This record gives sequence, C-alpha cells and structure tokens, in this order.
Amino acid sequence: DGHRVNCGVVGYGFHHDFGRMHCRWISACDELELTAICDVDPRARERAANEFPYVAQYSSIKQMLADDDLDMVSLVTPHFTHADLAVQCLRAGKHVVVEKAMAISVDQCTLMIEEARRAERKLAVFHNRRHDGNYRAIQQTVASGTIGDVFHVECCEESFSRPQRWWYSEHDKSGGVFFYWGPHAVDWVLNLMPTRVVRVAGSTQRRVWPHVDIADEVRAHLWFEDGATALISFSRIAAIPKPLWRVLGTCGAIEDLKIGRASGAYISGYQEVLVGEAGQGQIRVVTVDGDEQHETMVDYLESDWLTYYQDMADAVLHGASLPVSGEEGRLSVAVMEAAQQSGENGGTIIEIPEYD
Repeated sequence: DGHRVNCGVVGYGFHHDFGRMHCRWISACDELELTAICDVDPRARERAANEFPYVAQYSSIKQMLADDDLDMVSLVTPHFTHADLAVQCLRAGKHVVVEKAMAISVDQCTLMIEEARRAERKLAVFHNRRHDGNYRAIQQTVASGTIGDVFHVECCEESFSRPQRWWYSEHDKSGGVFFYWGPHAVDWVLNLMPTRVVRVAGSTQRRVWPHVDIADEVRAHLWFEDGATALISFSRIAAIPKPLWRVLGTCGAIEDLKIGRASGAYISGYQEVLVGEAGQGQIRVVTVDGDEQHETMVDYLESDWLTYYQDMADAVLHGASLPVSGEEGRLSVAVMEAAQQSGENGGTIIEIPEYD
C-alpha cells in the first residue's frame, strides 16, 4: 500500500532457527508485513504454520513469486542456492535480502548485482552481525581515537571441536570452511578499517577431521591501501585459541577475550535475539601515554539485530541507503574466495580488484 512492504521468507528451517528469526525480525518492524513463508520441507512448513497461522505457506518459490502483492523476499537457504534464487526473485520484480555469505563465488555475486540493476530492485546482504554488542563497542572505541590509528587487526574464532556433517561441511554447497564463519569476520574487519583491502593471502590445514570435505583451519592475511594489515582465522584444531579480537593502534590496543565464541554477545535463544539483549562481556582497552600505559574495561553495547530490517524498510519505502549493499557482500566473498584459492596454492598473494 506504499506504507508497508509485504515480505516473504524462503527457508524457514527445521533444525535451526535462522529462517524463523528472520520471520520474527520482519514481524517486529512496523513498516514490514510478513505475508509468505516458503520451505521445501513439510515439517518446516507445519512448524511455520503453527507459529505464523496468518501467513501463506508455499512449497516452491515459483508459487510464492506468483503473488503480485509480494514486495520483498529474504533468502535464508544454503549458500550454493543464493544466486539462482535471487535471480528468480529479481526477475519477478521483488526486492531481495540474501543471507550471508552472499554466494559461493564472486562471479555469482556479480550476476546477482547485475540482475538487480536491470530489474531496478534492491539487493541487500544480511550482514546483521555488524550490530553485535561487542563489535559495536570495538567500533565506538576505534572511532573515538582512543587507541590512535589502527594498523593491525586480528579476528579469530578458534577451538578444538569436531565439525558436524551437514551442508556447511560440504565444500560445493557452503563454499568451503571460510564461508562458515568468515562472512561475519570479513565484514567486521572490512568495516573497521578506513581504507580498501587490496591484497589477500591464505593458508589452510587438513589434519584432524577426515569425515568432512572442508579444511580444519583457514587463515586469511589482508593488506589495506594505507599499509594496515589484518589476520582472520577460523580453526577447529586450536587447543589453545587466540582472543576473539585484537586491535592494535598507534597509541593503544583493544582485546576481546570471549574466547571460542564467534560473536562475543550472540544469544542462541531466538526470543532473546528478537529483543536484542546484550550478552555479558567487556573489551579490554589499553592506552599509551609516553612511558605510561593505562588499562580500562569497556562494557559491550547492546546487540541490536532489529536495526537491519528497519533500515531495509527505509531503503525500500523512503529511498534510504541499503543496510548492506550487494557490492559490499561481493567484496566479502572476494576476500574469502581469494584466501581459499591462495591457501590451495601455497599462500600466493592475490590482488583484490576495484569492482564496478
């Protein structure tokens, strides 16, 4: 009606709550209306019908896209399906929100971006984890200038843990091990650094878990235009894990010791996720003044995951900027793809181009 956006969610989920959470976030926004849910699994559709009885249920995306009143579709499906489903939605005249990772290759991302431009529809990537409370506290501290100019960042999710066998652990479906946690970390790091990433090198290890066809560990080394560097690490074979965050500046540093938790403040229960309560935690901030060092502990800010869909409504209805554009999503995929290709070829340094 020009004042509300009719939304559909593809991939409600049965074993995990990802699609369910999208439905709750959409329903919590005044300018969005959840009108359709699509899932190929009848168990998921039954669960969705019980929890959202007023919402139309579909077993195929083709059926759902035939609804002319549907304005926007959120794709909460395995990575390898994103490009094809997004193109179908865009060609049907729908705006699209696609879960991270945007796709499993830069070429797929570019296809999606070009289709959105042709269709004159919005294409956004669901990098909602920018609103994690610990990350917001780190961003705020960096922006304040407290630690000076940032020249090196480390973001590491490490543990010694047996990976599950599901689509995330199948390389052809997920894109590889980096595409499991990497979308969060790469997006965080790219948004923390003031200049463009220009080069990437990677390394991979396969030593402990033969039951899956993805690496046990992957590391990405990033170089930025201003000479700053970053390390992103994901490991299932690190018995002594690194801190989640270490940020070095010219007059100080930040550390987040929430070891072994990818978010630092992400709450598993979806009711808590809906309201955006902050997890308990603090970042350690050290500042240097001459020969003296001062240490303070800074509380995490609140995690505000509702913000993403509110921003999406503003973009569709009022012409505001997208919360995360397809172009931003493609850059994250470019870094992950380069890191994995480099790791498979002995750590070769790969240039990251400036995309149109």
